[in-house]
Amino acid sequence: MISRRKVKETVAGYLFCLPAILLFLSVGLYSVLFSVFLSFHNWAGVDFAGTARFVGLDNFRYFLFGGSAINTRIFFLGLFNNIRIGFFTIFFVIPIALGLAFMVTNTKRSGALRTVYFLPLVASGVGIFYVWRGLFGAFGFLNRMFSALGLEFLVVREGLLGNPRTAIIGVIITTVWAGIPGTMILYYAGLASIDETLYEAAEIDGASKVKTLWYITWPLLKPITIIIIIHELNKAFQMFENIWVLTGGGPGGATDVVGTLVFKNAFELQRYGLATAMGWSVFVLTLGLSLLSMKLFRSETN
Repeated sequence: MISRRKVKETVAGYLFCLPAILLFLSVGLYSVLFSVFLSFHNWAGVDFAGTARFVGLDNFRYFLFGGSAINTRIFFLGLFNNIRIGFFTIFFVIPIALGLAFMVTNTKRSGALRTVYFLPLVASGVGIFYVWRGLFGAFGFLNRMFSALGLEFLVVREGLLGNPRTAIIGVIITTVWAGIPGTMILYYAGLASIDETLYEAAEIDGASKVKTLWYITWPLLKPITIIIIIHELNKAFQMFENIWVLTGGGPGGATDVVGTLVFKNAFELQRYGLATAMGWSVFVLTLGLSLLSMKLFRSETN
């Protein structure tokens, strides 16, 4: 039988959680449900009862299945930018972060190095991206450095972010830079958890450092690597602020991602139904990729 004290503790716990639950139900859950509802309507953001019009799946057809050829092309170009930013981020972040984690692990002053490498993660993202925009500008540090070194052929007259062919490179560089600290900390924790006796046994057997890395360290870090891949993919599909600060999706839409397209359709073109439909489409895609990655992870570990 449940004691009176246990009941009181349970009731007290729910009462402490009640403000957060009410806030979620009134703001969070309502916003989610309203966005689902809105994705099946056309609405200009004035008077919902007077201007909202039910259109069914037309919003999704408009940008997914050629309802508007131009908007379909723009959407898939934005989605392609999300995918390639995510791919290159994973491709560069994992080896760089792993190398830094090894460096920190094998250095006596690892605490100071961890602090230095972790600083970009706690700094203001918007402020840092404004700094990067200045570095990559037409008269920024990068162009001036190339000119000073006599590497004029590397100078981009409009700035790295001002040229449609090179703007995405600047975005990828900043995204990789921002993703390294958190990934390095995860790898550092993974390396610290590996049993030293495994390395001692490998050394006794005469295994080289390369073989030790390949057959002991890397397999034990595989679960963390899968988590990092899923996390970076999710970040790539949700990115907005760095693109908006660096390029605003330009020049000429060269760096538009789905996040900037959602913003432009909602707050510049006032097509809220279309914007929410885009957002939900990417959510479903991200959820599917995450579930697929977790399924692959479970099959690898079983």
